[in-house]
Amino acid sequence: MSKEEAKILLIDDDEDILLAAKFLLKKHFTSIITAGAPDTIDDLLSAHNFDIALLDMNYTTGATSGKEGLDLLKKIKKDSPATQVIMMTAYGDIDLAIKAIKEGASDFIVKPWDNAKLISTVLTAYKKGLSSENKGSDIGHNPQAEKDLKKSFTEVERIFMFLDIRSSTTIAEELGHVQYFELLNDFFRDIAEPISKNKGQIYQYVGDEVVVSWPMEDGLSRANCLQCYFDIVDIMSSLTGKYTNKYSVNPSFKAGMHYGKVSTGTVGTLKKEIIYTGDVLNTASRIEGLCNKHKVDLLLSKDLVDMLPLNNEYLPRRIGEISLRGKSTEIMLFTVERAGDQVV
Repeated sequence: MSKEEAKILLIDDDEDILLAAKFLLKKHFTSIITAGAPDTIDDLLSAHNFDIALLDMNYTTGATSGKEGLDLLKKIKKDSPATQVIMMTAYGDIDLAIKAIKEGASDFIVKPWDNAKLISTVLTAYKKGLSSENKGSDIGHNPQAEKDLKKSFTEVERIFMFLDIRSSTTIAEELGHVQYFELLNDFFRDIAEPISKNKGQIYQYVGDEVVVSWPMEDGLSRANCLQCYFDIVDIMSSLTGKYTNKYSVNPSFKAGMHYGKVSTGTVGTLKKEIIYTGDVLNTASRIEGLCNKHKVDLLLSKDLVDMLPLNNEYLPRRIGEISLRGKSTEIMLFTVERAGDQVV
């Protein structure tokens, strides 16, 4: 089994935790470095460029506030901003972990952990870090990226998919904010693989919604943008038991797709971020919002359907011309099914 070329830092005052995590992670990643306390962090950050850091929340005997872990998180994000930080916490400290997310942590893992979930969480954070590097967010080590950040906005053509969990408000009320946060994390983590497999790029998360984007060539090739949606359908169907057992609910979702020209560039000073602006995003979002009205899970603009290399596997069905709020002209919408999914 090949390993990811990643350098991972583990800091925990429990030696058994360090040994167990190192034993598990070294099967999947090339370099694992451990420390029993945060007092050597300056030396560690000076000697290594860590891709991932897994941090305990408390280190002093009797400490429960999580302040030590949060301080360490801030230290790492300040001195090594490219490092993706994952907090390790006992179940009762999940509120602290949520606070850590707001302070810049990529994710958290609850101890005792499920081995598969730990690997998945670390791998997702690692790929997120790679994606950030590819977008030029770590400009300190990339002169060309720094030059790119000074460029004005440019115009590009891209495909966008807005994918949203159905009945999220009801689910959140039933589960409570802590379990709902965990469900969102699980959902976004589980759909990451089909997005990556189909060359999609996660543009942003907005509450219970994920926005995925493709350059035209990548999205149209083998109908990747459409296949991505159906791969998400398949993987979530295969995980029905997991979600039912853990949350007593199996989240369903809907999606809208459109393509066109958008302006893109980098904004921000303390935090730099690549953004896309244009009517295409508004239209894709509104298309997704019409799924409930037309009792379908997927809607695409006719413009995008006409561009896709559809074969006999995909069956487009015309919904009709729809007036979208704020637009003077109507837009033709289609839904698409797979031949094998049709009910006979």
